[in-house]
Amino acid sequence: MMGSDGSNPVNLTSNGAADTGPSWSPDGTNLAFATDRDGNAEVYFMDTGSSSASRLTTVDGSDSAPAVSPSQNAVVFVSQRDGNAEIYSMDSSGNGQTRLTNQAEADQGPSWAPSSLEIVFTSYRDGNGEIYKMSSDGTGQTNLTEDSGNDSGPSWSPDGSKIVFASDRAGNWEIYRMNTDGSGLLRLTNNNGADDSPAWSASGAQIIFRSDRDGNSEIYRMSSDGSSQTNLTQNGANDAEPNWEP
Repeated sequence: MMGSDGSNPVNLTSNGAADTGPSWSPDGTNLAFATDRDGNAEVYFMDTGSSSASRLTTVDGSDSAPAVSPSQNAVVFVSQRDGNAEIYSMDSSGNGQTRLTNQAEADQGPSWAPSSLEIVFTSYRDGNGEIYKMSSDGTGQTNLTEDSGNDSGPSWSPDGSKIVFASDRAGNWEIYRMNTDGSGLLRLTNNNGADDSPAWSASGAQIIFRSDRDGNSEIYRMSSDGSSQTNLTQNGANDAEPNWEP
């Protein structure tokens, strides 16, 4: 965890396992994340004050990429428990685990609408990565992008009007923004590196993302129109999967 300007980084987890995909609870007191500390990837919930963590999933097959609903009542995540990556939901205690997608190809990277009534995600059901949205119960699955390139990692804006995502449609991975019906596409980044994993600030004025434009994976911040792109982390290790505190 660090300040929004990249200052004062603090290590919240310290173990021999890989801890990935952090997602803040709306009240800012907890993080959902995935870890393989128990042998395979499972979803955990952690108090950011004490760093104490509780395990929410306990099945065979990798569980990852959790996202806490704005209502704080539900968590969506990706699970391979049934043979390939699908989107599941559960309550914030880990109960009521329910499969929302059921496709031969992978569905992954879920992100909530601010209303908690819809979910946007990446699906490979059409032969390449496309951005889909659905109701929170898994109904009404709709393709928002139709391009020969791969689109992935969507994030819904706090005001509910925009979705940002990464795409390699122009030859390398860049960040794009669109309306929630797929219209109004706007390219936000344009450089020789790969930019991905965008996430909105609580105000909707800024977007944080990962880029390797400077030789290795670092966290960057920019305004929601793509201006003022700023490097927040500068070290020899790989920094990835950023997520804003509410």
